[in-house]
Amino acid sequence: MNNLRTIRELYGATQEQVAQAINVNRVTVANWENGTSVASSSNREKMSIYYGIGPEYFYDKELTTDARAAIVESSERAKEINEQSEGIQDKETAFHKVFEWMTFEHALNFYMLSMKMLLATADSGKLDKLKTAAAINSKMGERLNAIIKLREDEEKSDEPTLFDLIEKVEKKE
Repeated sequence: MNNLRTIRELYGATQEQVAQAINVNRVTVANWENGTSVASSSNREKMSIYYGIGPEYFYDKELTTDARAAIVESSERAKEINEQSEGIQDKETAFHKVFEWMTFEHALNFYMLSMKMLLATADSGKLDKLKTAAAINSKMGERLNAIIKLREDEEKSDEPTLFDLIEKVEKKE
């Protein structure tokens, strides 16, 4: 299953806009959409942020009515923000700059600070919100563990990693 083209079209973006936002080239996005290659875990997470939908919808889950509505709503919010920003910077340029600047170490430091702030303010949080935060943290941990397992399996194998294969394709273009 590959929902990438449908998601992009629902969002109203071009392949070029998606590519610019997540810092890959347009041909790479086209290859993901036509099934020639698949997006890496990190690129799935970037697209998840961009589209406002979980990465499981790219390849693993059918697009429900609610998921489709979330994509359209995310697109509408982005358009409103772009209009209000008076042309200062579009979403794709802003995303590109963030992902160009953001390293894993930066993200880890932000995560640690955010978790400390969450814990420091937990006493004033409503119980249902605390439970939701814990569930989110658990799901994020599952994703991180899946990435770790994939990387460990790739390092044990004599086969090239997904990252190596993607790099090889991108260098030919």
